[in-house]
Amino acid sequence: MPEPKEWVTVKEAAALAGKKPRTIYEWIEDDRLAVRRDDQNRMVVLAKAVVRVEPTIRRGRPRGKPTRRT
Repeated sequence: MPEPKEWVTVKEAAALAGKKPRTIYEWIEDDRLAVRRDDQNRMVVLAKAVVRVEPTIRRGRPRGKPTRRT
């Protein structure tokens, strides 16, 4: 059985999280994921960080003071 990779490409990270690659790029832009370049100059992210970040992302509108229509 092959050993899991420590650093994965954005495409592999998206598959790991069950998200689209655009979502991974957004997480990178928001500084939620560690990123570096591999020897082929591809952007790679830390695989265990993808697994840790994914459940912390909440969907929907942010909580706050509800608005009332009058």
